[in-house]
Order: sequence, then structure tokens, then C-alpha cells
Amino acid sequence: MLVIDPDTVFWALVPKGEDIDSKIKQEIIPLYSRVKRECEEEMHEFRFKSPLAVIYMNSVSRCNLDCSYCYIPQEIRKTHQRMEKEQLFRTLMKACEYAEENMGNRKLTIVFHGSEPLLMKEEIFDAVEEFEDRLYFGIQTNGTLFREDDVEFLKKHGVSVGTTLDSPYLEIHNSLRKTWDGRGTFEKIVEAIEWFDGYQRLNVVTTVTKQNVSQLAEMVSFLHDKNAPSVLLNPVRGTQRPARSLMPDKGELIKYFISALKRAMELTEKTGKQIIVGNFANILVGIIAPTTRKLMCDISPCGAGRCFFAISAKGDVFPCGEFIGIEEFCGGNIFRNSISDIMDSESFRMVRDRIVEKIEHCNTCAFRNICGAPCPAEVYSMQGNFYNPSPYCEFYEELIRFAFKMIAEAKTKYFLKEDVLNGLGYKYRMEE
Repeated sequence: MLVIDPDTVFWALVPKGEDIDSKIKQEIIPLYSRVKRECEEEMHEFRFKSPLAVIYMNSVSRCNLDCSYCYIPQEIRKTHQRMEKEQLFRTLMKACEYAEENMGNRKLTIVFHGSEPLLMKEEIFDAVEEFEDRLYFGIQTNGTLFREDDVEFLKKHGVSVGTTLDSPYLEIHNSLRKTWDGRGTFEKIVEAIEWFDGYQRLNVVTTVTKQNVSQLAEMVSFLHDKNAPSVLLNPVRGTQRPARSLMPDKGELIKYFISALKRAMELTEKTGKQIIVGNFANILVGIIAPTTRKLMCDISPCGAGRCFFAISAKGDVFPCGEFIGIEEFCGGNIFRNSISDIMDSESFRMVRDRIVEKIEHCNTCAFRNICGAPCPAEVYSMQGNFYNPSPYCEFYEELIRFAFKMIAEAKTKYFLKEDVLNGLGYKYRMEE
């Protein structure tokens, strides 16, 4: 049985068969009373005052692929807008200056993102070499333009890398992620994953659709065999109309996602080599150490326009990459406006104002500050306003229930990296 305060994410698990009323009165309430104020202050600070941490640089609008579900509108991906090297470097300098003025010794992370950043590989690699002492770097790429020496460069400079594979089966992957003339990308991406060969800063993204949802466990096995350390199994966002027809059935999504988690646990237990399912790991961390979460989509308000924002190839700035193409959410232009002014724009404030307390159903949900009701861009695009639950509401709820089950069975070690677990300490504890 779970006892939880949704506002602070203070919780306790009581074995079935015990007298839950006396347990609450004699042990849980006294403990809660001691730590409540500290938990409230910590959660409020985390939810509303977490500072800017990441800037997504969509420095080139064009993409060499035409994926079925892309969140960036097709008309943008067909254009050839790109930042000049001077504009890119000027933007990174602006980021450095903002960090020095507002963040003390902390460094911002720059993630080179869609449409396809490796279309301006030379400029991006030059930027990594020029600014690596002042910024952290990541790159999210479809993986088709990698050469082996590119992989060695990124590993040498400690760049975090995300690449994409949607199925362990060539035909399924190629039906979803293909070039403009219809050619598939499976072999090229698998080759790149093999080149990374267990690089701990590699994360493979699998976008879950009705076409691949039944293969999630096989996907985990395939990537484990390829020495990929982690995978994000991301249900497709309904931000763009073409993607909505690919959204999986919720019941199937829950069933096959949990089967993938069980497969990851089995493989870790059997081989001693982990594969982390990143979005489930973030849910687990959101329960056992809520304010240490890294994927800021799962908090309320989400991290968009607060902990991160996205810059388009034209320099226009949006609260998140999912908002690119929705012009009313442009908060300014990085070439003309300061980062502080952009962060204070009306469109950014509007996104930050979307909190679970304002959403019917979410405001009475026990898990509201674990799930966070993502994603505002998806909800706005599909339903015309911010104040509705996520279309994946039931999915998130079942994943959170499964996470508590894993905690109760002392199986968190199979889903979180050892260094994450070793870095945590108890704020409160009822018993061994």
C-alpha cells in the first residue's frame, strides 16, 4: 500500500496485511511532520526556481531524412536555412556570458539538435573545440552522416550523443525513418552504434509508434547486444498532425513498455551489463530523489522556457523544440535580444504558468508531481489549450505504479546506474 503526499512527493510503502491506520498514525505522520517543511521548500525551489541549464541549438533547418512523425514541420525541414559560423560562435559566446553573469561556476550545456546538425558538422566540431572549456556539449542526430573519425572526435571530447533507431528489424525501422527519396537508414545507424561500442555518453532514442510498439523488448535486447548503455523509449508526440495517426494504443503501450523494462532487468541480472531505459529511470528518480531529475519534461511546470529553450536556424527562440513552427510561442531572436529578455517574454511565461494545479484531473492525482502532465506543446497542438492532461496520462500512471512496485521489491538497482544510486543519501527513512 502506498501512502503519499502529492505536493512534496513524501511517500511510504506499507506491506499489505499490516494495520495501515496504526502505521500511519504511529510512524508515518510523526516522520512526515518532521520533514514536511523541508520537503515543501525543496520541491517549490525545484519546481519554480530551477535555473537555465540547456540550450538546444537547431542551427540548421534542413534534414536529410523525412521521418513519418517528426515534430518539426515538413516545410521547415525542406528549407536550407542555416547559421553562419560567425552567428553560431556569437550565440555560444552569448551563452557563456549569460552563464558567467547568472550561474556562478556552473556551465551551460549546448545540445546541437534538429533538424540534422551533422549537415553543418565542420562548424559544430570547430565550436566544440573552441568552447569546450566554457560549455558542455551534446548532439542529437539521426546518425546517418557519421563517419568513424567523427565518432572518435566526439568520444575524445566527451560529447554526449543521442542517435535514433526505431526497430531491431530493418523493414520496420526503414518504414519510419527514411530519406526524402524513400531509402531506409537501418544499416547506417546500426554501424554508427557499433562504432560507439559502449560509449557511456551514448543514448539511443526509439520513438514508439503503433508500428513498433510490440517490439520494445526486442529493441532492448538488440541494443544490449550492441553495447548501447541506454535507450529512451519515447512515445511519439502528437505535436504535428502526421504523427497523431502513429500514436500507439495506450493499453498496448503500457503492456509492451513494461515488457521492455522486464527484459532490461533480465539482461542486467543475467549478464551483469546494464542497459538503462532512460525515461523510466527518470520516473524512478522522480520518486526516490525528486529534485535530482535530469529529464525536465516530467516536472510541473516543465523545463521549457525555464530550464531549457531552443534556437532555430534563423535565431528565433522557442521554449522547447516541440514549439518550433508554432510562431505565437517565439520569445525573441538570439541575434537581437538578450537571453534574459527572451526568458522574460510573454510566450515563455505562458508555458511556465502551466502547472498541474491548474489542470482538471491532474490537480487531484496522487502522482501529479512525479508525472508533471507533459507535454504542453503536444497538448496545445492537439487540444487547442494548455490545461488538459497528457494524451498519455494512463501510460504515465501505470509506469509510476510499476516503479513503486520495483521499489517495494528492491529492484531499483537494475534500472539506475550504480553511480546514480551511490550518489544518493537518505533525507528520511522509516526502517531498514
